[in-house]
Amino acid sequence: MSTKLQEFDLVSQEFKRDPLPTFAEMRAQGPIIRVNLPLVGETWLTTTFDSANEILRNKDDFVQEPRNAGRRNMAGIQWWMPRSLLVLADNMLMRDEPDHRRLRSLVDKAFQRQGADGMRPRIQAITDELLDAMADDGEADLVRQFARPLPLAVICELLGLPSEDRPKFIRWCAPLTTASSAFGMLAAMPRIKRLLRYLREQFEICRRKSRPGMISALVEAEEAGDKLSENELLSMVFLLLIAGHETTTHLISVGTLALLEHPSQKQALMADWSRVIPATEELLRYVTPVQFTKPRYAARDMVLHGHTIKRGEFFLAVLGAANCDPAQFERPEKLDLTRNPNQHLAFSAGIHFCLALQLARAEAQVAFERLFTRFPDLELAIPHQDVEWTTKLGLRALQSLPIKIAGCPS
Repeated sequence: MSTKLQEFDLVSQEFKRDPLPTFAEMRAQGPIIRVNLPLVGETWLTTTFDSANEILRNKDDFVQEPRNAGRRNMAGIQWWMPRSLLVLADNMLMRDEPDHRRLRSLVDKAFQRQGADGMRPRIQAITDELLDAMADDGEADLVRQFARPLPLAVICELLGLPSEDRPKFIRWCAPLTTASSAFGMLAAMPRIKRLLRYLREQFEICRRKSRPGMISALVEAEEAGDKLSENELLSMVFLLLIAGHETTTHLISVGTLALLEHPSQKQALMADWSRVIPATEELLRYVTPVQFTKPRYAARDMVLHGHTIKRGEFFLAVLGAANCDPAQFERPEKLDLTRNPNQHLAFSAGIHFCLALQLARAEAQVAFERLFTRFPDLELAIPHQDVEWTTKLGLRALQSLPIKIAGCPS
C-alpha cells in the first residue's frame, strides 16, 4: 500500500475543544497513518484503540531507545537543546528492557512504601487549604489556584522535600509545567538549573541522613547496589515531577469543565459521591489529558496494517483517538459517569504505563468531591466558547479556567 503523508491540525483551539471530529477523520484513513508534526517531523500515528494497544504492548517490535532501532537520536531532539534538558529527557520511559525493569522496580518500591491510599489524608488537607484560599474571592482561576498547585504540593510531599523549601521548588517547577514551546523551555533554563542544583543538594543530604520520602528511598536504593547514577536520580525525580502532576492537573481542570458542561451528570454525581471512582475513570477517558505517548521506534522492517514500515521509523500511540474509538466504546462522544466496563488507555498500557496512576486517581477523586461539595453552585465566569486551551502538542489542557464561586458556603 502506498503511504500518503497526511496533514492534520492537532494544536488549534477548535481541535482542543473537540478533538473527536479530527480523530474520526484520521480513523477513516486506516488504523495507522503517516503524518508530519511540528518539531517531531514525519511519524506514524495510531488512530484506533486496537492499533494503539498493539504498539504499546509489543515491546519487542516497538522500542523506546533509538539505538535499538538503528537510530542515533531521539525523535524531536534538536542539536541546540541544552545538555541539562537532554539529561532530564533520558529517563526510564526512554529505556528498554532490562534497564527499564531495573529502574521501574526502584520507583515502584518507593511508591509502594508511600502508597496512594496512605497519602489520601494529606491530599484532602492540601485540597481544603487551596479551596479555603479560593473562597476569599468571588472568582478564581481553577487552573492557577487549584488544579496546578494541588498535584505539585502532593509531589513535594511524596518526594519528602522540607516544607520550607516547597514554595521555591514550586516556583522553579512552574516553567516546566506551563512552557508550550521549545522557546519557552529555553527561557526557563535559569530556573531549571537552580532546580537541578537544589535536587543534587537534596541527594547529598539524604545520603548523609535518611528521611521520609521518595528521594531518600531512591538514594538508598542507589547505595544498596542498584547503581543509580546521579543523572539517573535527576531524571527519575524529574519524571516523578512530570508524571505526578501533568495528567492530574489537566484531568482536574478539563474534567471540571466537562462536568460544568454536563449539569445533569454533575448533579447525579453530587447526589452520590460513592460513584466518584467510575466517574473519574470516565472523565479520564473523555478528557484523555495526555493525548500522545512518547515515540516508539520500529525495531525491524515489517508490514503493519498494509503499510511497509522500515526499521527506525517511529510511532506515536494516540491515546485520545483510542479512547473515542466507537469499536471499543459505545457512544464514545457521550460523557457517561456510570460507564462500565471502561478499559480506557488514558494511562497508556504495556510496560510503560503511567507509574503515578494510583496517585493521580486519588488526587482527582478527592479534588472533584471536595470542590463540588464546597462550591456546589460553581459556574464558569466566561462563556464556554471563550475558554482558552493550550497549544502544546499532545496535551488536552487549559490555559486557564475562570470560575465564579460567590455565594458558596464556607
